[in-house]
Amino acid sequence: MADIVAEVEAKLAALNARLPDLEGKANKKERTAVNKEIYALENDDAYVAAKKAQLSGARAADAAADDAAHAQKLKDEEAARERAAAEAEAKAAAKAEAEANAPPADDGECHNVVKQLLKGDGTTAPEKGDYVYATYTGVFAAGTEHGGKDYSGSQFDSTWDSKLKKHKPLHFEHFGGKAIRGWDEALKAMTLGEKAEITIGPKWAYRKTGIQDDNGVYIVPPNATLVFQMQLVGVRDKKLQDETIQWKKGS
Repeated sequence: MADIVAEVEAKLAALNARLPDLEGKANKKERTAVNKEIYALENDDAYVAAKKAQLSGARAADAAADDAAHAQKLKDEEAARERAAAEAEAKAAAKAEAEANAPPADDGECHNVVKQLLKGDGTTAPEKGDYVYATYTGVFAAGTEHGGKDYSGSQFDSTWDSKLKKHKPLHFEHFGGKAIRGWDEALKAMTLGEKAEITIGPKWAYRKTGIQDDNGVYIVPPNATLVFQMQLVGVRDKKLQDETIQWKKGS
């Protein structure tokens, strides 16, 4: 059908191109003959049928293209809504996590109870920004419960190396945001070599979130009061010389 349309329309183009040259009385007969031929071609049954089929196919193709474009638009809009919802959910989760982990507003109260067990040198005290070294063993205070489990007196962390039978000090920046506030507050009042029992309330420890492992099991339950046997064994470049301390290489 496409061949018929192309063939007829080529003939029509050629005939219509001749008409301007056939103006005037002298060319009346030839002009009439050309017009009749044009009329006959335009009304040829095969051409008309082919042209209708061609136009119908074009309209169908246009309609299909419009449908496809509309379907793609709907798909893109749905994808955009899903992305927006996912981004909103991620932002909400990040905000909730940040709020949960943000240090609580200072209520002006002290949430530490410090009992000195061993005096320090009395002079070498850490200042904000100093790197300090501390050894410790942490247990839960009596009465610590969560989810029907009694944590009272259970040890949850320590710098003690059971193989070496020595402590490996923890190294961190004083008030650098890497330690719980209870540690920083206690250490700022200690001097090199001093050992203390520090009872830290939840607000200066892990608050209402606690700490969970990768399987969702609580290492430190929410609102837990912690008790540490802690010793300040290093301040800046000064370190306590004690055979029960195992210093890491380069520390």
